[in-house]
Amino acid sequence: MKIKISESQLKKVLSEIGGYDDKEVMAMHGGNIHGEIVRIITQTSEIIKHFVDHIRGGELSKENLMAGVYNLSEKITSDIEILSRLSKEIYLDDDFRLIMKNYIVTLKKSLNYFRLLSDVGLGRMGSDPPKSFVSGLGIEMSNSELSLNIIENISKIASHLDKLGDMFNQIISRFGRRMDSSGDNTEDIY
Repeated sequence: MKIKISESQLKKVLSEIGGYDDKEVMAMHGGNIHGEIVRIITQTSEIIKHFVDHIRGGELSKENLMAGVYNLSEKITSDIEILSRLSKEIYLDDDFRLIMKNYIVTLKKSLNYFRLLSDVGLGRMGSDPPKSFVSGLGIEMSNSELSLNIIENISKIASHLDKLGDMFNQIISRFGRRMDSSGDNTEDIY
């Protein structure tokens, strides 16, 4: 099927910013999505830094390491769900969407490994009140081996966090150019 449009119609279509026909709508939508992604990733970075600092300080018992892995797993599970949904809302920046996709894949891989290392639950067999228990592959490891495995998997996440930090700066710059563009120069849009 062929559609014929006039040159002025073509210019109007090309001047729309990524499907947004209003810069204010783009600013509100893009700002909300970007802001939420930054908030989640900053929060996760702080949790990881705090956990790693305690691991390196040798302050954590094996049980505390296992509980920390479990808690980090819970945060990662939440991040995967929310970031997967938000990534679908990234319309203009294919490189940002790809970095987010790779980050989510890394989170999923780390989550799978962390779940093998540590599982925390409540005892169900006749304990009143129920007592918590820790299980998983980490129980069989020495404290130093467990710490090393945790740090190794966290470092995979951290390498993506560095890339995301750089990307956030690029996105802010691009967003500023898009908001300043008059719509005549489609090069600024992409």
